[in-house]
Parts: sequence; structure tokens; C-alpha cells
Amino acid sequence: MTVCYFGNYQKDYPRNDVLISGLKQNNCHVLECQTRARGIKKYLSLYQQHKKIKNKYDVLIVGFAGHSLVWFAKLISNKPIIFDAFVSLYLTNVADRGVCSPQSLKAKYYYFLDWLSCVLADKILLDTQAQIDYFIERYKIDKNKFIRVFVGANNKIFYPDSKFNPRPDRGQNSKFVIHWHGYLVPFYGFATILEAAKILSRQDKSVKFRFITRFNNKSEHFRNQAKSLANVEFLAEVDKKDLAKYINQADCCLGVFGANKKAELVIPNKIVEALACRKPVITAKHQAPAELFNHQENIIFIEPANAQALADAILALKNNSELRTKIATNGYQLYLSQLTPKILGRQLNNILTTL
Repeated sequence: MTVCYFGNYQKDYPRNDVLISGLKQNNCHVLECQTRARGIKKYLSLYQQHKKIKNKYDVLIVGFAGHSLVWFAKLISNKPIIFDAFVSLYLTNVADRGVCSPQSLKAKYYYFLDWLSCVLADKILLDTQAQIDYFIERYKIDKNKFIRVFVGANNKIFYPDSKFNPRPDRGQNSKFVIHWHGYLVPFYGFATILEAAKILSRQDKSVKFRFITRFNNKSEHFRNQAKSLANVEFLAEVDKKDLAKYINQADCCLGVFGANKKAELVIPNKIVEALACRKPVITAKHQAPAELFNHQENIIFIEPANAQALADAILALKNNSELRTKIATNGYQLYLSQLTPKILGRQLNNILTTL
């Protein structure tokens, strides 16, 4: 099986990295037809690259985020087109981030791109059944087009590293580090995390929060709010290897805590990256994560947008090393059995061979 991986995707974005490396690990030959150019140069570059390989592959995958390129792939290729939608542009930009009004032309453009790319593709990849149901209902797409492929994490980067792991037998008053990383977008519910930090600054001074994010106007707003909190540390975003180091230094990692539609439908990369490092994870209970995880077996679920519930869950893990170890171990085993690049690549490769 030879695949053309096509688009203006970021090669190091976890979704693309995991699927490409996973396919290669399953003896699938991957020909990358990729550019980061914009405007007309993007199409010219992709056309020229594709022309050299157009008779050398069996299936074309439009990588994330290629919503605006599915029509072009369909135009220049006569092979089956697989579209890794991964997220809805409308849901992300309009419903979650509010970059424009739902009645605006821009919102209608996002909606149109979601719909058109799915109509033109032969198969569509999404990471949860919850998202698949959303696309079917909102865009009236044939349910048989969709394939669920969970998010994964690169196990060459994210893995348990004893050099950095905190000692499990240290005392109750030792520093207990909570880790979170990501951009400050609404569905992550970062305000809930910061409020939980404020609660715990009064209840248990040994609990420390480390946040890794892009330093911009959004993060400055939260950094200013946290100036009075001695238990909070903000770090500027780092590369993936350093990120894995910081995850390994932590006692517990946090997922997402928003209460909006996007929070209900996705499983963020940060959760799987923490599992891959054998860390216990706390996240809001929503439809999507419930497809993979069970409360107090391989994750801790709490009510969305509830800072007190988050603070209580953190203390429960801090004060119960057996529960902490159980959640971390079971989460890691789940990762090894379902979410490594090789496992996900095998699943995708098996589907491709039937087309």
C-alpha cells in the first residue's frame, strides 16, 4: 500500500505526525506532498509535487487541516480521497473561539468548507464518535463515510522517563506538581484551572501548578490574574522533547474543563501525551472522553467548569498514592493498547486496503 499524504499540514502537529509515522510502522509507503506556502503558491506547489507521483500511489489522504484543499485533491487525483477532518472549522472558530458572528459571511464560509470537504471526500477521519455524530447531524453527511481514529501520541517523544519522575514514596508535605499545557482557547476551560489553583493556595501550599502556553495577550491576562498566587508558575511554550520532560516531572496532569460544545466532542492531545508518560489525568466528563476512559479506573472525571470539584480531585489524588498509581498505570496500558502510532497506523492501514 502506497499513500500520498497531501496538504499544507504541519508535519510536527501531533495528529499528522502520529498517522504518518504509524502508517510507516505498518509497512505502508508514504509519499508526502506537502507545502506551507499560502495563496496561489500553495496550489502551484502541491500541483507540481503531485504531478511527479500521481501514478505511484493507491490512496490520497488530505492531512489536517486541509479543509480548503479537498476540492483540489479531488480535481488532480483519480484515486480515493481520505480527508482527515479532525475538527470542524465552524465549531472551532465560530462556536468555540468566537472569531466571528454566526451570521457573518466568514462563519458561513467555515460552514461551507466543512460541508464541501466532507461531501467531496470518499472517507472522512474524525477522532471521536461524538464528533462523527455532530458532523452527520449538522452537515447531513452519509454516516458510512466516517471512520473513527482516536488521537495518539508519539512514543519516541512521550514515554515514562525515570530521570525526571518524582519519587512515589516522598512525604505528604513534599511539593505536588500539577501540569497543564496548551493554547488558551475557550473549550480548555483554563479559568476553571486557575480558580482551582486559587482554592488550593489556601488549602494546601504543597500543591504547585505549572502551566506551559504561548505568551501572548490571552496568556498575559491570566498571568496577571495569577500574580498573587505563589503556587502558580507560567512557562513559555517549549518543543515537544522539553514538554515531555515537564510532563514526566509532574505528579498529575490536567485535561480540559470547558462546558461548551467543542469540549463535549473532542479528546485533546494533552490527555494522550500525559497517558503516554504514565501520568494520572483529571479532566471534565464529556461524551467524547467517555468513549475511551472510565472514571477512577484510568482517568478522573469531574463536572465541567467546576473549580471546587477540580481542587477536590487534585487533593484526592495527592493524598492517595495507591489511587494515583492505579490511574497512571491503567491509563498507560490503555495508551499502549490503543493509542500508539503503530496501533493507530495499523487501524488506518487496514481500512485503506479495503478501498
